[in-house]
Amino acid sequence: MKLKVALGVFVWSLLISVMHIQLNIGWGAVSDRIAVMRGQQRAELLVGFLPVT
Repeated sequence: MKLKVALGVFVWSLLISVMHIQLNIGWGAVSDRIAVMRGQQRAELLVGFLPVT
């Protein structure tokens, strides 16, 4: 029973994380960040970016 609950929590967390990336961040931004972390691409610098609501 504990294994089912743990597996359910893991699947739920994974699903929520994937949906967050899909809806809020975008897979292109994620792949760009990974390329920057691996040293394959230089990071872009945003200067003066002020989000407006």
